[in-house]
Amino acid sequence: MSRLIESICLNDGVFYRLPHHLARMNKSIHEIFHQQNEIQLEDFLYAQSYPTQGLFKCRIIYDIRTHSVEFIPYKTKPVSSLKIIKADSIEYAHKFEDRSALHQLYQLREDCDDVLIVKNGFLADSYYSNVILYDGGNWFTPSTPLLAGTMRQYLLETGKISEATIRVEDVRLFQKVKLINAMLGLDGPELSISQIVF
Repeated sequence: MSRLIESICLNDGVFYRLPHHLARMNKSIHEIFHQQNEIQLEDFLYAQSYPTQGLFKCRIIYDIRTHSVEFIPYKTKPVSSLKIIKADSIEYAHKFEDRSALHQLYQLREDCDDVLIVKNGFLADSYYSNVILYDGGNWFTPSTPLLAGTMRQYLLETGKISEATIRVEDVRLFQKVKLINAMLGLDGPELSISQIVF
C-alpha cells in the first residue's frame, strides 16, 4: 500500500494550520491502517532543523509513523487556463504518495495549465488543489471533493467559503474560480470562468 504525504505551509519559521493537518493524518491512519495511535506532529516538526525565513512546503511522508520530512522552497505556479476532465472511477480520499491516477488526468490537460476534475457529473478538484467558485457575492466549494483539503476545511470553519452541490453544468453560473490548498488561500490563482475549457 502506498504511503501517505502531508504538505504543510511553513512561512518565516511558522507552521500553519497544524491542528487541521494532524486531524487529517490521524483520520487516515485510523481508516487505512486501523490504528488508534496518534502522530505527535508538533513535537516531530519542532525537533527538525527547519528554515526560519521564506516560504516553504513542508512535505511529510508517513504511514503509522513518520518516515521523512523535507522543506521545499515554494513559489506559486501561474495558472491561466483549466480543462474539464471527467473521471467517474477515480478515488483519492486520502493523500497518498502515489498520485499516478491524478497524474494521468493531469496529462489530459492539452494546452491548459491544470485540470478541473468532474466525477459522476459533480465538480471535484484540480490536480493539486481544491477549488472555490465566486457567484458575485460569495465563494463556494464543491461538496464533492476528491480530497477534503486542510485550507478548504479552515475556510469553511471560518465562514469565508460555503459548501455547495456544483454540477459541471452549474460552473458557468459562476464568475470566477480559484485554486486553494495548504500553500494557497484566498490569495491563490484566480481565473474567470471563461478561462475554463469545457
